Amino acid sequence: MLHKLIFKIGYSLKRPNVLRYYKQFLKTQDKPYNRKKKQQEKQLRKLMDFVYKNVPYYTKLFDQIGVNPSDISSIKDLEKLPILTKKVIKQNPENFIPKNINKLKYLNGSTGGSTGEPLKYRIYVEDYKRGVALLYRGWGYGSYKLGDKVAVIAGSSLIPTTQSELKKKIQDFFLNMRHYSSFEMSEENLFKYFYNINSWKPLFIRGYASSIYLFAKFIQDNNLKLEFQLKAIFSTAEKLFDKQRELIEQIFNVKVFDNYGLNDGGISAFGCEKHCGMHIDTERAILEVVDEEGRQIVNQQGKILATSLYNYALPFIRYDTGDLGIISDSECTCGRKTPLLKEIVGRVTDFLKLNNIIIGSPVLTILMSKFDIEQYQIIQDSSTSIIIKIVQGRAYNKKIDEEYIGKSFYSHVGEINIKFDYVNSIPTIKADKYKFIINNLIH
Repeated sequence: MLHKLIFKIGYSLKRPNVLRYYKQFLKTQDKPYNRKKKQQEKQLRKLMDFVYKNVPYYTKLFDQIGVNPSDISSIKDLEKLPILTKKVIKQNPENFIPKNINKLKYLNGSTGGSTGEPLKYRIYVEDYKRGVALLYRGWGYGSYKLGDKVAVIAGSSLIPTTQSELKKKIQDFFLNMRHYSSFEMSEENLFKYFYNINSWKPLFIRGYASSIYLFAKFIQDNNLKLEFQLKAIFSTAEKLFDKQRELIEQIFNVKVFDNYGLNDGGISAFGCEKHCGMHIDTERAILEVVDEEGRQIVNQQGKILATSLYNYALPFIRYDTGDLGIISDSECTCGRKTPLLKEIVGRVTDFLKLNNIIIGSPVLTILMSKFDIEQYQIIQDSSTSIIIKIVQGRAYNKKIDEEYIGKSFYSHVGEINIKFDYVNSIPTIKADKYKFIINNLIH
């Protein structure tokens, strides 16, 4: 009880709106979908008016295609607009800066994406807070309560950080969380992770699907005994395969709740206790699944598009996430009135294993997002060497950026050979997806 109070006091002092949104979203989750949709469309109309008046890219786009902001008044009307790609944003960054940007409070973010195409973006602070509130509500589908103990196996430790260890420890204390690097998953560190988690006894584990799977397999291979009982495991950032789910649930004796989300696009979806798909959040963004012509489809595989309804700092409208999925028209028996994201076909990535240390794909996307790179691909042919193919952006600096990448790897895995190969393009795999990690040792 004490830590739940500390958790709420921390948010009340630093980000009070997170708790306000959280309480609001707990109420809206039970409302009929038609009411939620009306609220989405009301905010969509506000957004259309804002971008036409303030964002040069959209002002020009609307005029070119003969569309008025008032023409986009429903989710179906979004089909009148073209799909937005990372390439378009990166080629016209200045045109996506709102005229009133100095009046907006925003954070800077970056994503490597599941396709190996990095992107830097801005996120409006209130939009970010909505995302945090939705995250906590989504965990609640697995019985999470604010302030519960959560062990997080994720993170971007591959990147040197200026944040002090003390500051991170204070933050984890208030949130009642402990973080375990998904990059440094050597046998030595996995033993440390196990004994630390075993003694701390969290109620939940959250992390990258591949990292949790590797941790579960390590426990199995070493015949280790768990001395605590979880309530749920939350997997995110990657596609969760059936064999991964089976082993994780077997080892931890608890169900896995799959999550999906993008901070850049603002969309999110969370699995519930029925495990028949992920409930699509409606309070922050619009998630579409479309065919090759950009038409909205149901019960069919298509591109996942995101329209962030509250990110005034860099509005993403019909943004191509690079992921593939299926929206189901069936209703979940849990009673929550939202569309279901039935399946994620995208986010299929491998991992690297260098000097017996595992590097999960999400960590690599975070590292590579630091540079002006159009596309990249990392190929492993031996346990001590990799090839990094790079399609350079205009601001990429070979000498400085190669040194940074090299130091990031060496500081965690020791001496390895890194070959940089600069190319004009990188071939796609099926469905126009880039496979940005190719580990030839596991095929």
